[in-house]
Amino acid sequence: MTFKISDELLRALDEYARSNRLSRSEVIREAIILLLRSRGVDVEKYRGGGAAGAGGRGLVIEVQV
Repeated sequence: MTFKISDELLRALDEYARSNRLSRSEVIREAIILLLRSRGVDVEKYRGGGAAGAGGRGLVIEVQV
């Protein structure tokens, strides 16, 4: 999956990630989880496994900069 993001938003993302000692992926993943939860989606049933947990291939989002 590829998505577009403005330079300003990318800078804000990187600054937030740096100041909280997180990767871009961690920040984006948490933002998606928070958004889905706020919309009433039960994200816990989707959190098991993933790339690290079950040895499967996790979703990769490519941000072109």
